[in-house]
Amino acid sequence: MEKIPIAGISRVTGISEPWLQKYINEKYENIPRKIEITRKKDR
Repeated sequence: MEKIPIAGISRVTGISEPWLQKYINEKYENIPRKIEITRKKDR
């Protein structure tokens, strides 16, 4: 994974930093925290 600063993304895309940070935070909040595990069926 690249570690590109939000300032760099903002500068290249022309999107404001506050808007981009809000967007990232909203996406992060909506990531499911529970992982569902299903067992493989025995053959």
